[in-house]
Amino acid sequence: MLIVDSYTHCGLSKYEPIEQVQSVMSHVGVQRAVLAQHIGEYDNSYIGDIAASKPQQFAAVGMVDHESSSCVGDLEKWAGAGQIKGVRIMADAFTLTPHLFDAAANLKLIVLLYTPGGVVSCVSALESFLTRHPSCRLVLTHLGNPDEIDGPAFENYADVLRLAQFEGVYFQVSGMNMLCQYPHDLFYGLLDRALEAFGPSRLCWGSNYPVVGGIREYQMDLELLLHGKLPIQGDAIRLVAGENANRLWFA
Repeated sequence: MLIVDSYTHCGLSKYEPIEQVQSVMSHVGVQRAVLAQHIGEYDNSYIGDIAASKPQQFAAVGMVDHESSSCVGDLEKWAGAGQIKGVRIMADAFTLTPHLFDAAANLKLIVLLYTPGGVVSCVSALESFLTRHPSCRLVLTHLGNPDEIDGPAFENYADVLRLAQFEGVYFQVSGMNMLCQYPHDLFYGLLDRALEAFGPSRLCWGSNYPVVGGIREYQMDLELLLHGKLPIQGDAIRLVAGENANRLWFA
């Protein structure tokens, strides 16, 4: 089975160098990975060089300072270098620099949306953006950062799941360890609803390494999916484990 980690970190000033990431991937049987830039780092040359030198194994997602007046120019520079396939954007950019999203779409970059306050609050802005750019590919990272107080029914996510009407929107199965303890069953109801809304072809698994922990935690989270412990069953497992992310990032 092809396994693609659609969200992992690496770096020199924070987290782990690429050699450690590769070692972990090899240990757990992950063939390819998407390297997502960490918050506060806007020099994307390290992960960009990795992706450029090993394009069959890695794809890079850069960041720019969305609070800077030069953010669009900075993004154009990194995109022009041909080393990044996506850009990670914080949700508050919808308020501070909404034109950054338009620039990313015009540059044909995949947008990884990080919503630490929860994606529910920016659904309207997302719908407006995606209506303007219907071909944009956008990933709701970490389940859209749900609030666990929503309870198992996650009624507030009805609006979020409406985003499935846009064919380029993907729902990422990652970051559950940040929200509740293993085996993360608090969010199984949400996963079930996301699978129904987006379908098995638009869910992607990501480790969120090394935030998830070490090799043991990485493998445990992956095995929840591979062994059918999550509400993702049958042929959907291979799609979510790798084929969807492979199509999105490496095709």
